Amino acid sequence: MEDKKTSKVGAHTVSLGSKICITGVVNVLVLTDRYVEVALEGNVLVLNGSGFSPLHLAVDEGCLQLAGRVSSLKYAHSAGKESFWRRLVK
Repeated sequence: MEDKKTSKVGAHTVSLGSKICITGVVNVLVLTDRYVEVALEGNVLVLNGSGFSPLHLAVDEGCLQLAGRVSSLKYAHSAGKESFWRRLVK
């Protein structure tokens, strides 16, 4: 039996199983066989692992499906948005 993990954060979901399914995708920033960076609404999702390859991408639907194995997953705030204090100091 396959282990499948699904997490819903904000307006997107990440499902890990035989396929990696991510919804709420705004843009795919980087996609290599070991590293994936996906822009979400207000966040950037970073996946590290091995064997990543795209199976399906529909940005208009906000959907990305990948093959591969995930070793780590993290969220990083979008680089385009600066904090109030950082803008004030400039």
